[in-house]
Amino acid sequence: MYMKLTTIILSVGLLVGASTAIGQEPVQIAPQEAPSNDVSNEELEKFAKIYTEVQSESQEMQSEAVTIIESEGMDVDRFNEVANAQNNPSAEVEVKEGEKEKIQAISVKIQKLQQAFQGRVQEMIKKRGLTVQRYQEVYQAIQQDQELQQKLGKMIQG
Repeated sequence: MYMKLTTIILSVGLLVGASTAIGQEPVQIAPQEAPSNDVSNEELEKFAKIYTEVQSESQEMQSEAVTIIESEGMDVDRFNEVANAQNNPSAEVEVKEGEKEKIQAISVKIQKLQQAFQGRVQEMIKKRGLTVQRYQEVYQAIQQDQELQQKLGKMIQG
């Protein structure tokens, strides 16, 4: 259940962007120039610490999102189904009476939750001595470099 929820509401993750599954336009904090693939061990260690903190915060956010969905009287699986259908014009999902209103109320609350989460992630990044832009550059470098991916994996696993 939480994994599905993650794919629906949590696109913040590593890139520190916010995007709701309810049809909102994504907000990305994108670097202005090409990322530097020169990532020091110190930066990679900072990134690894931030990454693990973000994962912990993400789990808390998912739990809060489940509470929001259930407090509006919806099942998480049904919320995911309807939210996915709203973002996929070719999906054929029958929306029952009252569900649109519930989805709208949930989306507003989840958007606020995401904004707060994004702010916390930005603070984590700054606290560890990186800028959001550098964090994103390191992330992009990791995506492009298998050696960095392996180093990061070892750092995260301890």
